[in-house]
Amino acid sequence: MDETPEELEQIRREAEEIDVHHYRKRFRTIKAILLGAALAGLTWLVMIMADSRRNPCERVRNYFCKADPAGPECKSYQVVLHESEDEGPTMRANIRAQCQTKIATLLEDRGVKVP
Repeated sequence: MDETPEELEQIRREAEEIDVHHYRKRFRTIKAILLGAALAGLTWLVMIMADSRRNPCERVRNYFCKADPAGPECKSYQVVLHESEDEGPTMRANIRAQCQTKIATLLEDRGVKVP
């Protein structure tokens, strides 16, 4: 051994300062961040799916009936809502597309966001 006792003491101090779990901690942090991002993405997807599952005609009817329960638009969209649930698949898709167009029109023309 060529080292002096002072050099050996210096080597021991440097060895004690080395964190042997440094990479393990880093990978745990990265995994935690990825898990959080994945859960946030999953939450976003579930919310989008739940929102798109709602019938757009029901949303339009609720908007007009909230504004004026006895009004003509409320009554007409009551009928449209009934038709959008009972007709055949092609007709139902067309009616719901018209309701979605009405939602877009309300947003563009009046600046109203239909919930």
